[in-house]
Amino acid sequence: MSEYAKIWKNKEYNNIELLSASFKKFSYSKHWHDEYAIGLIQKGVEGLDFNGSKIHIPQNNIVAINPGEVHTGFSGSKHGWTYRMFYLDTQLIKEVLSEQNIHTLPSLTNPKLDDSLLFNSLLQLHISLEEEQFTLKRDSLLISSITSLFSKYSNIKFQSPKKYKDFAINNRIKDYLFDNYKENITLDELSILVKRDKYQIIRNFKVQFGITPHQFLILLKIKKSKEHLEKGLDITNTALECGFFDQSHMSRNFKSIYGLTPGLYQNSLFS
Repeated sequence: MSEYAKIWKNKEYNNIELLSASFKKFSYSKHWHDEYAIGLIQKGVEGLDFNGSKIHIPQNNIVAINPGEVHTGFSGSKHGWTYRMFYLDTQLIKEVLSEQNIHTLPSLTNPKLDDSLLFNSLLQLHISLEEEQFTLKRDSLLISSITSLFSKYSNIKFQSPKKYKDFAINNRIKDYLFDNYKENITLDELSILVKRDKYQIIRNFKVQFGITPHQFLILLKIKKSKEHLEKGLDITNTALECGFFDQSHMSRNFKSIYGLTPGLYQNSLFS
């Protein structure tokens, strides 16, 4: 296994530093972070020296280190470990959890988390911050993942969510998505539009329609792209017309719904 490390920030999210790495022989000396360090072990096992104990965190588990907690990192098996890390600014966590009216920084209670749903959600988020993705998708994944992490595994006792009969507001959001599906819509836009907290929007929209606003937007874009392809518009212009970043971005999303690429779909219509 070759060792590598890549560190970056997405230009839209300067309060998140990201790492993707694979190590076999390398090990970290004792250190701490000023941010929350949240890691996803994709392959192998990572070892930690943490609070006087050695902890081994295997594939598909989550590393959860609070700001200021001293730790190391080393290979927990002969094959090394491949992983992705978030370094989440403390102010970002306060903003995402603002609905809970917290007055002190929350503390994650266990450095090793075995939660497949949360792992997959965080992995989707990390990948979305590396590739070109719709801002609405990133915002939704960020809020839902962080909320899930801290509601399940921190010292905060979460309050029951505010309940709204938001059918009219949800329909207004849906109409806005229909009218502006070509755009890279953000949760901030929707929050200003309907005067609701961003997490309330995600939660209440999903209760009514069974999917989040970002999932609805992607399905809408794919539906419109299918209509254009059926009319004979070429794939490149279809992608641009429907607000995808490029042809490959449309193809990935199209195939995830229909099981074949736009090119194969169009060939089947006109062959």
